[in-house]
Amino acid sequence: MQILKADKMIPANKTVMLYSRPGIGKTTVLGQLPGKTLVIDIDRGTSVLAGVKNVDIVPMDADLKVMGEVLKMLFEKCEYDNVCIDTLTEFERSMLTIKGSGGKNGGAPEMLHYQQVNFAIIDLCRKLRTLPANIIFTAWLQYNDVVSVDGSKYSQAQPMFSGKTPDQLCGLCDIIGELVVDKDEKRFIVFEAGPTRIARDRIWKRKFCTPENLLKGDIKDGN
Repeated sequence: MQILKADKMIPANKTVMLYSRPGIGKTTVLGQLPGKTLVIDIDRGTSVLAGVKNVDIVPMDADLKVMGEVLKMLFEKCEYDNVCIDTLTEFERSMLTIKGSGGKNGGAPEMLHYQQVNFAIIDLCRKLRTLPANIIFTAWLQYNDVVSVDGSKYSQAQPMFSGKTPDQLCGLCDIIGELVVDKDEKRFIVFEAGPTRIARDRIWKRKFCTPENLLKGDIKDGN
């Protein structure tokens, strides 16, 4: 039996959810991660990584069968410091499209399909977390209308997934950050949660960091 000292614990590998609206620079951030990185390219947006060293890219096919090959390779021998799915939002949509095309709803996903895809994605994320690597998911941004206990209403920024999937996925992540651009066109990753944003950094307790410091807790950004 292994007994860990809580005051000495810093997870060797982190699970990260990085989200923003399209075009802000999520894929570019993946090219700035320390170590060797594998990017599973779901939405074919990795052209921005051309020329970046220590990054391998696996383009996903339309029927997602390549994912099985990638997982087999990784679980046999993971030679990467970082494994990234870019974007997990598009991966969910692709799965729903495949399910819908074989269904009885004129190509549109049925309720059962949403449940099946939700289970498959959560199961995939749990399995990836067992790899000896940092796991980084990117996602698009959506705003969810929330009503608080006092009746006030507000819009909350969160990763874009269907149903309860955002809450379930975020529960599996150590770090959840929204990539934003300030008025000077500088990019920051915000970890400060609140009524209008789902975010957290439960490892280093940062409020924000610059993109290149996403996995560098020794850099005191935002503390």
